Amino acid sequence: MDIEKCEKVIMMSLLVYDVKGDGEIDNIDQLDKSILSSDRVLIVIAENNKKIYLWKGKNSPVRKKFVGARKAAALRTEYGFGYKVVAMDESDEEADFLALIGMKPSKVPKPISTSVEREPLPVTPPTPEPEPALITVEPTQEPEPKVVVKTSRPKVTVAQPKVAAAQPEPNILSEDEIMTRLDKIEVPQGFVRELVISGHSLYAVKESKTIIFGKESIERRLERVNPPEGIFLAEDFIPRVLVENGVVQAVEFLKESPEIGYSSVEPLKEEMVAHLRDLVGAFKREKEKG
Repeated sequence: MDIEKCEKVIMMSLLVYDVKGDGEIDNIDQLDKSILSSDRVLIVIAENNKKIYLWKGKNSPVRKKFVGARKAAALRTEYGFGYKVVAMDESDEEADFLALIGMKPSKVPKPISTSVEREPLPVTPPTPEPEPALITVEPTQEPEPKVVVKTSRPKVTVAQPKVAAAQPEPNILSEDEIMTRLDKIEVPQGFVRELVISGHSLYAVKESKTIIFGKESIERRLERVNPPEGIFLAEDFIPRVLVENGVVQAVEFLKESPEIGYSSVEPLKEEMVAHLRDLVGAFKREKEKG
C-alpha cells in the first residue's frame, strides 16, 4: 500500500472539526500540526481507540471552549457511551493524540522504580535447650519405688468471636416508588433529565413521539439499560441527589437543553452547585457528630 492510500485509510478513521464561536463546527479534511493554531478549538474523533479529543488553544475565546465542550458531549451521545471525551489544553496534549498528527510528546515521563529495598530481618539466636535433670537413687534393700512424674498442661483459652449486633436495614424505596418520585419532581428550566442511577441500576431517558390530530406530542420516560464496562466521567452533566428517609435513593444527571441560551444556563448551574455544597456540608456535620 502506497503513502497516499495509507493517508486515506487514516483519515477514514478520524474526523476533525473546527469549533466556531457562533455554536457551529466545520469539517476539516486534514490533521497535522499546522492546524493547531492557538486561537482555535478542535474536536477530533478517533474511531480506532474510541476517543473524542477536545483540543483548546491557549488564546482561544471562552465562548469557543464552552461550545466545544457541549459539542463533544453531544457527539459522545451520538457515537455511544463506549467513546471517551478527552479534553486537552495547548502544550499539554496526550501522547496518543500527538501520534495521530505525527508529533512526539515533549514531556518525558519519569521512570518508576519497581524495586523495593527491604531492611534485613533481625536474626534471633536459637534458644538453648534445658539440660535434663539428674536423678540420684540411693541403693536400698527395699524394692525400687516407681517414680511417677506428673506434668501440668497449660490451660488454653479460646477467644470466642464477637458477633456484631444486627444493623437495621435502611428504608430503601422500590424501583417503582423511585420512578414515581422522579416523575413528580420538576426539572430546572433549561435542563433535561438524561440518566438516573438507583442502587446498582442505570436508567436512561427514552423519547417517543406521537401525532394526534396534527399535533406532535413527545413523551419522555425512564427505562433500565445495561451500562457499558469501564470508568466514566459525567462531563457536561449536573448531578442531583434524591435523599429520603436518611438514604440516598437516586442520583440523576441533568443536561442542558439546546433550546436555552448560554446566559440563562450559568445562573442555574451556580444554584445547583450551591445546593450540592449544602448537601456535602450536611454529611460532614453528621459525621463530626458521630
